[in-house]
Amino acid sequence: MNEIKRDLSRLCQAAGVAGMPEITEVAKELLSPLVDTIEVDAMGSVLGVRKAANPDAPTIMLEAHLDEIGFLVTYFDSAGFMYVAPAGGIDGRVLTAQEVLVHAPGGPLRGVFCSTPPHIAGKDGELPELSKRGIDLGLTAEEAKAQIPLGTRVTFAPSFCELNENAVTAKALDDRAGMAAILHCLRTLGEPVDVNVAVAFCVQEELGCRGAAPAVRRLQPDEAIVTDVSFALTPDADPHSCGELGKGVMIGISPILSGRMSDRLLSLADECSIPYQTEVMGGRTGTDADHITNALLGVPSALLSIPQRYMHTPIEVVDVRDVAAVGDLMAAYIKKGGACV
Repeated sequence: MNEIKRDLSRLCQAAGVAGMPEITEVAKELLSPLVDTIEVDAMGSVLGVRKAANPDAPTIMLEAHLDEIGFLVTYFDSAGFMYVAPAGGIDGRVLTAQEVLVHAPGGPLRGVFCSTPPHIAGKDGELPELSKRGIDLGLTAEEAKAQIPLGTRVTFAPSFCELNENAVTAKALDDRAGMAAILHCLRTLGEPVDVNVAVAFCVQEELGCRGAAPAVRRLQPDEAIVTDVSFALTPDADPHSCGELGKGVMIGISPILSGRMSDRLLSLADECSIPYQTEVMGGRTGTDADHITNALLGVPSALLSIPQRYMHTPIEVVDVRDVAAVGDLMAAYIKKGGACV
């Protein structure tokens, strides 16, 4: 588990709003020792392949997205407060008083979203839309404009922390937890296997799953297993639509996913005593799997999700045992040759 925690810490502290290279470099560094070939495609996705001895072996692709939600600088007002536009699905409820990192050309600058004291706040409780919510940099307008070009990326401040032996909290666990699960899978595989294992850490999932289909065209897989996060139970959530933290991998069941692959993963989880939960979806999964399934001439796909609390906030929470369970199940599936054989 310590290795998974180290991976998560490294991955989550890297900046990765779409268009930023830092997470790409970290992903390359962590993946390189575990694959035979590695490249970055034209969009910025990191692609690696561990080759089977048989050149005609089928290829199973493991996919997770590497981008995170964040912001782009749009303008400064006369008092020096900075304003931003969203890059991905931002939950405006959590922004008040949040610390951010502005990735300026001269080095990162700290800022905080403005917060009106309750003593003078209005009584309606309505929050202004994001475009009207200032960020305080402690700078004058002239100083801010001189250091921060419009379009500069902004992330939530890195905040990786262990809550206890098993639970961790950080920004960008969506979907750095999925990346860590794939790295764990590759380490678990050890000896050569009878299939090619392709890995895709894809860009721009948070902007509409734009990086997955080009990665499929490059890697040409016969099957794909996508791993992402899904909703974990919290006091204010519907238990029927959530998984539970620490109860294992969430195996996806959906009309757009391969029933054969899902059934195989369920039976392997039982056979290998890997803890799991089922996640039943009536159609789209809201992940890169939606776009991988109909790429090329169609790619049979499965979805393994990691239960996560507080999605799209700076304090997302996962259990490392669930991350390990996802990696263990992928490894078991690969060792058995997947559904390709």
